[in-house]
Amino acid sequence: MNTNPATSSWSGPLATAAASVALAAAELGTSQWASVVRAWCVPYLFQGMEEVFKNDADPALGLQLMLDRLTTTLRTSAASGFGALSTPAGKREQGTPVEQVTGEHYGRLFREFSKESFASEPARLLNERLTRNDVTLPDLKTARVLDAGCGGGRYSVAWHLLGAKDVLGVDLSEPGIADARARADAMKLHGVRFEHADVVELPLERDSFDVVFSNGVLHHTRDWARGIQGLVSVLKPGGLGWLYLIENPGGYFWDVIDLARQVMTNEVHEQARVAVAMLGIPANRVFYMLDHVMVPINLRLTSEEITGELRKAGARDIRRLTRGTDFDRVERIYQRDPYATEKYGVGEHRFIFTK
Repeated sequence: MNTNPATSSWSGPLATAAASVALAAAELGTSQWASVVRAWCVPYLFQGMEEVFKNDADPALGLQLMLDRLTTTLRTSAASGFGALSTPAGKREQGTPVEQVTGEHYGRLFREFSKESFASEPARLLNERLTRNDVTLPDLKTARVLDAGCGGGRYSVAWHLLGAKDVLGVDLSEPGIADARARADAMKLHGVRFEHADVVELPLERDSFDVVFSNGVLHHTRDWARGIQGLVSVLKPGGLGWLYLIENPGGYFWDVIDLARQVMTNEVHEQARVAVAMLGIPANRVFYMLDHVMVPINLRLTSEEITGELRKAGARDIRRLTRGTDFDRVERIYQRDPYATEKYGVGEHRFIFTK
């Protein structure tokens, strides 16, 4: 487990403004109405942050104004009396294993994806990231690909659409695997399979896959380092590994998400998803907003931590990707957008490697 706290960009007036938001959200109370209002804070924070980041000015002032407005809104809401009209909200179950909570969280988010968001969009994004970073792929016509932590199977299907002969997606999420199988069957896909498995305890043979792909998964587990060992173990010598983990430092982007996590600490996942969807926000956008906000474990790691674990596991030719799609944070840094490092820290940690 990562024992180092994530580096925060909040300081001075921004730190005070963020603390005021968290306090005002907590003071709303425990009614269902209060839970809905707290859930609506998530899209407000995301949209507000994105609007601030569109400008070339120092984002600190814009973020402070956004946070101050949200605090005022929450305090006005608390004094409105609407909370008294609502019954007590549900609570998160205590004692439920983290793995089960995480699996159900993502399973419910993924099942709402449209066909476009599920299949062709991930294939396009994956192809752009591979192409822009000049990643050489093995011969996919004969390749076995492992998607470790496949969720609803989006990127498993993406590898198939890019030409992979045999793709295995594994995940602990029962609703995620069920949805992935149903979608693959509906699309009449051949060569894409889905199985229940723990990405930290992969029940697979050593040296059995030409490509191992883990995209934003291990930072949600109890033992990300052990997960890396398993990925490298099942990769064939000379094969291609892909690993994406949350970055530290992450700039204001991750600070806003951490604030949203604080606001939503005790909220029920499904109730939050429904509340955000009520605003008419598309399912893939709801996923983007609630992804890291509602999951129990959300580690942020440095490049040195990740590279060190890859090396210990036996990986070699490790390379951190410095480009992405147009909306990727690392691409905005590559393009030298004004204040990009303040906004995004070092950008997404996407690594490729072999062994």
